[in-house]
Amino acid sequence: MKLIHYINTALLLCVVNLFWSCDEDESNLSKAVLTSASALNFGANGAAEQVITVYADAEWVMEKLPEWVKVTPQNGTGTMDVTIVVTDNIRDGAIDNPRKATIVFRGTTLASRSPVIINQDGDKYRDCQEYSVDQLPDLADETAVSVSDALVTAVTGSSCIVSDMQYAENILLQTTADVSVGDKIAVKGSKMTDSHKLAYLICDEVEITSSDNIVNRSSARDITSEVDTYTSDSRDWISVVGTLDGTTVTIEGTTNNVSIIGAPADLRLDALNGHRVKVDGYFDGLTIPVLRIIAATVEDLGVEEVIYFSEDFEWLSPWSINSGAGQTVENDGDGSAPQIYSAKDVSGVTAAESLIQRGYGLEQIPGNAIYLQQNYLKFGKTDYQAGLTLPSIEGVPENATVQLSFDWAPMVGSTRKFDPVQLIIYVTNGDRVTELEPIGHKFVDTVDHLSWLHVDIRLDGITITKNTRITIKSDAWGENKVTAGSNVYRRWFIDNIKVTRVE
Repeated sequence: MKLIHYINTALLLCVVNLFWSCDEDESNLSKAVLTSASALNFGANGAAEQVITVYADAEWVMEKLPEWVKVTPQNGTGTMDVTIVVTDNIRDGAIDNPRKATIVFRGTTLASRSPVIINQDGDKYRDCQEYSVDQLPDLADETAVSVSDALVTAVTGSSCIVSDMQYAENILLQTTADVSVGDKIAVKGSKMTDSHKLAYLICDEVEITSSDNIVNRSSARDITSEVDTYTSDSRDWISVVGTLDGTTVTIEGTTNNVSIIGAPADLRLDALNGHRVKVDGYFDGLTIPVLRIIAATVEDLGVEEVIYFSEDFEWLSPWSINSGAGQTVENDGDGSAPQIYSAKDVSGVTAAESLIQRGYGLEQIPGNAIYLQQNYLKFGKTDYQAGLTLPSIEGVPENATVQLSFDWAPMVGSTRKFDPVQLIIYVTNGDRVTELEPIGHKFVDTVDHLSWLHVDIRLDGITITKNTRITIKSDAWGENKVTAGSNVYRRWFIDNIKVTRVE
């Protein structure tokens, strides 16, 4: 019994010593590790070494490296430069597929891990398999694919929809190739999944193999009565009936509306503004309260409302997605809001540039204070006020009475206090400026949840011509802590602006 006792005691001492040694080693590691780059790109063959800087407040080490990546040194103390080299991406004498790995510089905690993504070029289509359209949704993202027989069934400005020959599966292709409905095409690209969990293909090559093929789809599923509950994990062929307002189809009595995405010019949506329409197209995702559809056909069912101007800002989607803009109103005051001057689309154009190109005036004092949401705008920050001037509005008959409508909301801060903002509308005709009564809100601090407010304002007796300018701004214009004695909060949001005829 004594022998067993001595053995157990010795084992316990060994284990304790082992853990003490490990703890001593880990205790010397940094609690904060950062790197000067989060991703590096290398050529497939003969790639030059790259140097990055590791920042740490103590010792740092590296997690296990892939065999094709070499880092020197692999551990150190404090701030140091490290050199990263990759081997040639060659297999059997030819360039292999692209490859990617994540290397990690770390300290003692999970928070101290600093990953760096290593990308190496390659032949994307080496060993690429041939797939049919109906096989694409089930593939892993970033799979390189070749499809030799796909039928174009709808087009947008920067994409198209292709279907298999049975019209059972529909896939979005991101491409600027000049294709038309009825074209059969062969494509090469990468399968991906969007934020709505719908499959799509980023195309590198598109070849038209034949044109003027008959598109013989079955009748679309009418979701008009279920637009508030409908969703899908595929790009279903659907139909909806409602009133067209810009690129939005509104349906009386529903919470959700339907946004037509990337409509080509030949759909003539401008001529149908205010009309009752039937839209057939492909489901493109749901972000409440907006159901997205890629329209294939739009049928005119007659005039419903005379609309002179409408704006739902859904066209800002490429900017809001690319910049990570949030939905602050829908999330009760919580949401990312990048400046329109920094938010860019994939081509590098800022949201501010695009707004100006569309004729908007950006009103701000003392400096930039307009922000992007998904998909609407936010105005103002502490001691800064901002607003928006609408583009020129044409086609309003002389002596016609119009109504300005929009949805808006004040900002609510982390302390659950609502900004005491009021909106003021200015209508400018030459030297004459008409200032309308301020528009306020009745939200109760610490009690109410943030939500949209709808406003309808008749512009009785006010002439609207192509030279008229309508501006919506906050009150307290130009005020700040110096002039007011305390910080001035006049932050607000706007969406769904419309100018219509009223009797």
